[in-house]
Amino acid sequence: MTNYATGFCIVERSRGFEEACTWMQKKLKPETAGGEESDHFWSESQTKALITMLSDGYGIDEISAKLGKTKLQIYAKRRLLASNGVVSKPVPPSEIKKQRKGQFIELVEQGENNVKLIADKIGCSTTAVYEYAKETGYEIKSGRVII
Repeated sequence: MTNYATGFCIVERSRGFEEACTWMQKKLKPETAGGEESDHFWSESQTKALITMLSDGYGIDEISAKLGKTKLQIYAKRRLLASNGVVSKPVPPSEIKKQRKGQFIELVEQGENNVKLIADKIGCSTTAVYEYAKETGYEIKSGRVII
């Protein structure tokens, strides 16, 4: 098996990352199992569909099913599009957790005490609500937050 790493680096330094990726795709011969080679790479229409679906708030599972791509391929393409400024960078899970914990505290302070309703309003599971309550010092009994 030939090692293309050196050639890739040379092309990347002289023509840039995108050209190096194109060069590498031409060198590699993916197993097509009867399909076309282009099925393994992103077409322009698939890229446009991905951008639209991401901006419309579709989840990775839905995008994967509709575009016929693996989650890993979608994450990689989204990262590339985000680095080029085409789509916004995804919010990290830790930031989402902070936002939800803040929303939990707000709802409890407003008088909401039903765990299921709180979970629905902040968009998480009831298990997560129990965790937020524990982290913020609230107690839950019989599905109700005790203030």
